[in-house]
Amino acid sequence: MEGFSPAWAWAVIGLLLALSELLTGAFVLLALGIAALLTALAVVVVDLSLTGQLIVMGVASGILVPLAIYKIRPMFSPKGVKYGTTGAGAETGKRYRVETMNFDQSINAIKVNGDLYRIQPVDDAGKPSEASISPGDLVMLMRFDGTLALVQPTD
Repeated sequence: MEGFSPAWAWAVIGLLLALSELLTGAFVLLALGIAALLTALAVVVVDLSLTGQLIVMGVASGILVPLAIYKIRPMFSPKGVKYGTTGAGAETGKRYRVETMNFDQSINAIKVNGDLYRIQPVDDAGKPSEASISPGDLVMLMRFDGTLALVQPTD
């Protein structure tokens, strides 16, 4: 095909992946974009077959993606925040101040890692209780039931 260059194709793919990173913030697409740009560079320097191009892309991705996830991403994450662990029990036993939901002022919630969760008071056995909880009260997070935070009032 006249005018078609695999190097340009890899460069366009790399730029599209790098631009797509703006939507995620996970650094995976950025690493894949850099790997595609390195593949484009390899095609320009050494005329590679499609198999060679895929090998270069695979090796570059295999090195850059783990590097981005385990070394670079933590440098841009706030200290002490364990993303993806909210429902896994990382915050169990911590105290939170009750707030009201932005969209419905009648629903009480707590803010955990920047996200609001509806609350349900429970007793020591984990059964729903009739305890009265108002905005501004301190509660202790017992566990999550789906997206519902089960809490106990604290003194």
